[in-house]
Amino acid sequence: MSTPLDGIRVIEIANFAAAPCATAIMADLGAEVIKVEAIGGDPIRMLMKQPRLPEGEHNPDYPFQFINRGKRSIEVNLDDDRGVEIATALIKNADVVVTNLLPARRARFGLDFDDLFAIKPDLVIGALSGYGEQGDETNRPGFDVTAFFARSGVSGGGTAPGGNPPHARPAQGDHTTGMALFGGLMAGLRARDQTGEGQVIEVSLLRAATWTIALDLQNSLVDGRPAYDRPRENAVSAMIEAFECSDGRWIQFAMPDAGDAWLRFVAGVDRPDLLDVPEYATARDRFQNMSPLLETLGETFAARPSAEWIVQLDEHKCVFALVNTSADAIVDPQVRATGAFEKVQHPKVGEFETIGAPFRMPLNPEVGVRGPAPERGADTDELVGAALNLNEDQLAHLADEGVIGRG
Repeated sequence: MSTPLDGIRVIEIANFAAAPCATAIMADLGAEVIKVEAIGGDPIRMLMKQPRLPEGEHNPDYPFQFINRGKRSIEVNLDDDRGVEIATALIKNADVVVTNLLPARRARFGLDFDDLFAIKPDLVIGALSGYGEQGDETNRPGFDVTAFFARSGVSGGGTAPGGNPPHARPAQGDHTTGMALFGGLMAGLRARDQTGEGQVIEVSLLRAATWTIALDLQNSLVDGRPAYDRPRENAVSAMIEAFECSDGRWIQFAMPDAGDAWLRFVAGVDRPDLLDVPEYATARDRFQNMSPLLETLGETFAARPSAEWIVQLDEHKCVFALVNTSADAIVDPQVRATGAFEKVQHPKVGEFETIGAPFRMPLNPEVGVRGPAPERGADTDELVGAALNLNEDQLAHLADEGVIGRG
């Protein structure tokens, strides 16, 4: 069975995480993805190397493997005109170009949108940046912790008044933005197939973040007030809070205080006596007496382990989830049942697990992680030689001149 992107060639002139994770999904779907790296490789290589594992060849950079699985790699110096000639030759036979070069660098290399369309008019161009392609800050470097989390309001919305901004988890903003880029590229390919014309897909960390916190921003657009993380004692409802059990595990609830939610909740926590407390008679009463209610519920949950609570809460159809650490999540049967993890065969370290694309295509079993990330410059000779019809001596000369790297 063929895969959805069989026959699609993608040239990735991008580094770090946000753009490359989008093309990793394209590789899962069957596209040929050629990663154009600077001499010496993508700066993120080995940057996130797992420090808890021993040094040596048995400790590859597993996060890099995740972001760049199934691709091919060449090393090219785009500051040299001959390097741009190599990129141009590859682009002539491509369907998609993905880049996170800022506009000033694209122009310097002769790889801006107009330049790319002059090479191939029906290209689908994916341009990912920190701050977008319009405005005064288009050339400002941006990472997810700055452009996605800080500038957009994501971190601010998670900061209680007087508190410290929360730490951003590694690459969460990058991967969210990469999904936006992936979706845009699929739309671009569809539009190209319908019209025969090239397309530009502009995606930024900043704009993707606004979609992520759309409900906060929508409220601020209406009333001009900031959204922020409510202190626990000011919770809208006790039934959307988390409580610690006797075994140290936490249970998170998601039961807005409406309908029969309170009746199910008190039955689930085995506290029918709370129905007779006047201070908790209505949703408004419970809101106005939040602190003592939370204290009472905290003592209740602390008396029993999470395993016992889960059985009881399920019996009364409460909406909840056990709060997992990442180590808990990877052994959670339901997480695994979603197909979130896939196996990769690596030529040096053998088989290991990585994270699959965030969707399944059960009627197309060929879709999935197709192999490990490439070694730096592993495909330079083959791809550059074929693109420019160069022999071994000519490739060696370009390597000696610093135009290409051969891994």
